[in-house]
Amino acid sequence: MLTIDAARKIVIDNGWLSLTPASFQRVVLDRCRLEEFKAGQCIFMAGDPPGGMYGLVSGGLGISIAPGERGPYFAHLAKPGTWFGENSAIAEKPRRIGLTATRDALLLHLPLAKINEIVARDPAAWRLIALVTSGHIDLAIGACDDLMLRDHVKRCVAVLLRLGGCRYISPVALPHTEIDFSQDEIATLANVARTKFGRVLRNLEKAGHTEEPLCCRCRL
Repeated sequence: MLTIDAARKIVIDNGWLSLTPASFQRVVLDRCRLEEFKAGQCIFMAGDPPGGMYGLVSGGLGISIAPGERGPYFAHLAKPGTWFGENSAIAEKPRRIGLTATRDALLLHLPLAKINEIVARDPAAWRLIALVTSGHIDLAIGACDDLMLRDHVKRCVAVLLRLGGCRYISPVALPHTEIDFSQDEIATLANVARTKFGRVLRNLEKAGHTEEPLCCRCRL
């Protein structure tokens, strides 16, 4: 179990809060509480009442969506430093996505009442909170662009890189990146058959680009 100070440092050095002034970081983190979730535990589901924001400190989060006739299904995997829940706070509408811990996880929880307290004191804080949404929009645009790749191998690789958090940048802190999704789930995201994705994954493994642990999850 990390200390609250160690948890704060992780989210200051990574993701949304790293883009904000130190004064705002203190305002946010002073109002957060550290919460622990077990693998498979749901943090919230699409359709749940409005609530606060969550920042991932350690572990992994699967983001599920159900925008149309299908779903819910996992659409992305969050890495430490990622925050969610701002849209529900801004719009005061039900949750539009779901969050599930893909492994034991620690999260910082900024309750809705504390968000309202922050913006009541400083209305300009909404602009900084909206940076979370801006990052999500960039991610969604990139994912849509990747799915337009005609070559299914390139499309599969692009999805793997996105899930691993290294679609456009190469992580330097870790020697490898683990993806807590099954091959069936990743094949769905890449819009290919499970057998076709399996062949792609085996070829990537032979080339030394990926590893396939016994749990049928991928490691880049």
